[in-house]
Amino acid sequence: MSRLEPIVGTEIIDDIRLGHSWFEYDTLKKFIQDENPFWFIEIGVHEGGLSYLLIPKLWCDYIGIEKHCYLVQPAVLNIYKEHSKSAELICADCFDDKIFLKIQNLPLKIIYCDGGNKVAELQHFKSVCLPGDVIMAHDYHDEIRKVRDIPREYFTPEVRPIDVEHLDNDKTFERLDEEIFKETRIIGWRKK
Repeated sequence: MSRLEPIVGTEIIDDIRLGHSWFEYDTLKKFIQDENPFWFIEIGVHEGGLSYLLIPKLWCDYIGIEKHCYLVQPAVLNIYKEHSKSAELICADCFDDKIFLKIQNLPLKIIYCDGGNKVAELQHFKSVCLPGDVIMAHDYHDEIRKVRDIPREYFTPEVRPIDVEHLDNDKTFERLDEEIFKETRIIGWRKK
């Protein structure tokens, strides 16, 4: 039995919290597999539920960035160690210049903004996107879409339509088809 309290909109796997519903996780995993990027960059690892599940299943290289690495669960640290040739956990503020320099020239990447300030993360990391790259965020809601398995009263959007206007209005980005992320709190754009 898990020692963690259940929270609507999250799941628990091996006593590690996944900040996504299972449906969102499956949707994201399928999207990554279909895109077949060289790199997946997770901004905001937190306890590490997403890293824990994705790293063993993806063929691309994985970079997890977490400012407060004391939050990352030991089993997740072990996953990063076991997959050290293709996975790296960086314990740093995602806005640090070193992070920017490390990922700016990585080709064919997906940047997944799921840290503590997703709106600023989208703004900051869109400038490292090369043509073909994808930038995404979790915890988006437009007050219209329905989210599977999560009643509306149980979540507070951290990213709203006004927060993503800079990407929607940037002619060098195109929003990914809403059908891909239907019934999730995920949104994304591709750099043209």
